[in-house]
Amino acid sequence: MIRLLIFALLCFLIYTLYTAVIRSLSGKGGTLPGEKTRRGEDMVQDPQCGTYLPRSDALEKSVNGTRHFFCSKECRDAFPGKK
Repeated sequence: MIRLLIFALLCFLIYTLYTAVIRSLSGKGGTLPGEKTRRGEDMVQDPQCGTYLPRSDALEKSVNGTRHFFCSKECRDAFPGKK
């Protein structure tokens, strides 16, 4: 039983090392897409319905020089009427 556990751990370590080497050779290891950082992506709140969503998924609209982010077209279109 202990041999099986050691074998499984050894396989996992080899796989991890192999994927790390492949990522470093392909150049994809250190870059993060778009606005994502190591902490994650910025979350924004829809001012119409209060929903939080990632900034990259939000619809943006400028109202009186202020940028607002919305979860849907319906919220975006309904927002100017709500003051």
